Amino acid sequence: MNANTASNALMQSIVTQPVLPPNASYIPMRINLQGQDGIGKSTFAANADKPIFIQAEDGLDYIKDVARFPKCETWTQIFDNLMALYETEHDYKTVVLDTTDAAHALCEIHVCEQNNWRDSANNLSIEKPGFGKGFTAVKERFQGLLNNLNTLREEKNMNVILLSHVHIKPHNDPNLSEPYDRWEMRCSKGVNSLIKDWVDFNLFAAFETSLMKDGSKAKAKSYGNRSMHTKFSAGFDAKSRIALPEKMPLSWPTFIDEYTKALNPTQSPETKVAKGGK
Repeated sequence: MNANTASNALMQSIVTQPVLPPNASYIPMRINLQGQDGIGKSTFAANADKPIFIQAEDGLDYIKDVARFPKCETWTQIFDNLMALYETEHDYKTVVLDTTDAAHALCEIHVCEQNNWRDSANNLSIEKPGFGKGFTAVKERFQGLLNNLNTLREEKNMNVILLSHVHIKPHNDPNLSEPYDRWEMRCSKGVNSLIKDWVDFNLFAAFETSLMKDGSKAKAKSYGNRSMHTKFSAGFDAKSRIALPEKMPLSWPTFIDEYTKALNPTQSPETKVAKGGK
């Protein structure tokens, strides 16, 4: 079998190392940071590389010197913000969606208005079409949002940070006989899955807590420290596409330092010996 020109070109395109965009020190990242209200998600993102916030909700009033578009009142306004970032020249390096659940709520309203889905009291209802069709429509629109964010990442070399609130939901594990509670994002199940699959880093922020015995009862005590988790736990979802510490302080400088070290590991003396050193 003779290799044709296209096959030869394809073989020549094989690489073994990440390909950085021009003038970039790292590959633009897709991050989802989950956490409770007030834990510091917006502060984390505000310290990223030249961020610009797309606000689907209020919450930035007490964070100074951070660029943000006016709060979006509709789903289409989110896309107007994205288009402005795509079509114009600017110095922003990170686009932040604050928050996914607030954007999800705007998306529900948009889909219901487009389809005139209303309940018996004439209120907009995403459940009106039945059989989960409403949430399927929301998932499809959210996929379009992620596609637009990815365009900014690929063509404008921008990091993407999604901020997500969480709440406690029962979880059914097929390997266990009883359900248990865990933290989940406040979006619909389909959109939650989309986000988890799409991002490179699905991080979970939590307050450091411990259990204290008080007679026959156990009480939780928080020390105020905030940590960021990178690996799956029974209590929450998390992931990292590279080998980051399982837990680290909730801090952008800490994250980017660990990210850089993971992509450029230094050889230990033991490694050098194993490769033929003395």
